[in-house]
Amino acid sequence: MARGHPPRPRARTARRRAASGRSPVGGGRSVNPFPVPGLVSVVMLVRNRLEYTRRALASLARAPGDVEVVVVDNGSDDGTAEHLAGLDLGHPLVVLRHEDDRGGSERRNVGAAAARGEFLLFLDNDVVLDDPGVVEVLAAELAADPGLAAVSPLLLYPGEGELVQCAGGGSTADGRIGSIGRGRPLGEEHRAHREQTWAPTAALMVRHASFRRVGGFDEAFDPVSLCEDVDLCCRLRADGERIRYVGSVAVRHFEGTTFNHVGHDKLPIWKRHMRVIRGRWADLFAAGPAHPPEDLEWAPVEKDYTDLDRPRVSVLADPAAASADLSFFASDRVLATAGPADVRVVLVGAGAGVVPAVPGVRVVGVADVDLGARLSAARAHGAPWALGDGTRLVETVPAEGVVVLAPDPDAVLTALRRGLPVLLDKHAVADLPLLVEAARRAPGRCAVDLPLAHHPELTALGKAITEGRAGVPTSFAVRLDRPEVAGRDVVAELGPDVVDAVERVLGAPVTGVREVVATRGRARAAVVSGGVTGTVEVGWGEPLCRVSVTGTAGAPAAELAAPPVSGAYVDFLGALRGGPAPLTDLDAVDGVFGVVQEWRAKAAALPAGGEPGR
Repeated sequence: MARGHPPRPRARTARRRAASGRSPVGGGRSVNPFPVPGLVSVVMLVRNRLEYTRRALASLARAPGDVEVVVVDNGSDDGTAEHLAGLDLGHPLVVLRHEDDRGGSERRNVGAAAARGEFLLFLDNDVVLDDPGVVEVLAAELAADPGLAAVSPLLLYPGEGELVQCAGGGSTADGRIGSIGRGRPLGEEHRAHREQTWAPTAALMVRHASFRRVGGFDEAFDPVSLCEDVDLCCRLRADGERIRYVGSVAVRHFEGTTFNHVGHDKLPIWKRHMRVIRGRWADLFAAGPAHPPEDLEWAPVEKDYTDLDRPRVSVLADPAAASADLSFFASDRVLATAGPADVRVVLVGAGAGVVPAVPGVRVVGVADVDLGARLSAARAHGAPWALGDGTRLVETVPAEGVVVLAPDPDAVLTALRRGLPVLLDKHAVADLPLLVEAARRAPGRCAVDLPLAHHPELTALGKAITEGRAGVPTSFAVRLDRPEVAGRDVVAELGPDVVDAVERVLGAPVTGVREVVATRGRARAAVVSGGVTGTVEVGWGEPLCRVSVTGTAGAPAAELAAPPVSGAYVDFLGALRGGPAPLTDLDAVDGVFGVVQEWRAKAAALPAGGEPGR
């Protein structure tokens, strides 16, 4: 498949899109289709940091011309809301208050949807317009050239010296991106007007019609919005328009002070998003305007914003002593709030099933070869991306993990090579030796969704037996019933779960099956685990798992209700959030599937018979 083009969002007819108000990328908000000519709508996202917001808005108040300001407040609790309520800018002011922080892409799209202007100026709240004419100059640049989709000014660090923070966004032919001139003394070359690959949302003016046409910011990059500005600019360029750097005007940027959704370490997210950006736009970067690698080299800087009236930024005397990252992408764990971080997953083979809704987990993309199935899944999960190719989905939609619901080895291998954790539905375990070997060798980890994995009662029973506290088991019986699934073989459907349950209780692998009895809706077999012989039985019926072990203290027996969220899925999400939860690794349970295949083959070879004994 050709690279350099973004995935297509789920298709809709023009009538349905108009009726629903959903944009193709921007996650479901309409954008004003009749902007006011000449009006500039400043869209500013804020979350606390009132001292910066106050300075940014005061500088905007001096801007001449036809300007309105749309402030999107992402759950500030430091007096920002009260300050905005009593503010008179001299320009129309709209405040959109939210009680939570869902991410920069979504909330900038919300601001754009409320904006009335022909031009949208996305401005961070840590930017100060020393020159009040910046807004007019940028708007005039767009008005004079219909082929331009967006423009951005020179960004300087605050303080007495004129130190460049970003003289435009650049890229190299091999797919690297970066800010041009960062940490360099201001020179004549930084004052040029030139075409650029991308521009940062710290100060980015976009033609409203162009923003609407490409669907706004891709909300799959949320909740930590890194690279969404690069992606937006690339979509504008892929649509035939240009992005221009306007170095004749400058703003001051207190880099590294705005943030959203604290609790994330931004550096690994930045790297993950960069892989997505390169997968989508490598061809566009190579086409230029490309820069030599030295243009993108960053001079490490030291920032001191203790006194906002006298900020100090200087180049480090010894660049070799700098940490790996001193920029906007530095870790903000010191600011982290309590609670788990949000994670994003994509679903491959989405038509084969659904994943449970879990707070803090967002499905941002689905893939299925069947158009109807993937559109239905996209609607059910509110996913902004729906593709026919699972590999393409993994390559181009940012996510922390991949759930595979139907066999797609290429998508699994791609995810593992990219270092992403993969959760396989048991029906997606195809070409088992290939997947096991890939899981052993690749940086990513591959787990299997076995619902009873880590069930508290099974775990407690297994621990008591393996530690010898319950005596020595002499036999066991495990029976699992589930509601009938049309078209599914009962052994293939339930066999992995019941065999896995035996292994977790007895603490030893099941080595084979014998004495198989089966009908269409029920199957039973004798199995051996750790030298102990017992029976396993599966069938269609009311959902319940019954476990009993003889020869142990207390005659342990349990009736286990299926958990609302699979233990393996909880395990998988814990790993995505960086927790210590042990993934239900494919490598550790691959023997389960060998036993089930043997059981299924023996059951299929039996002549039609009566119901197994109860």
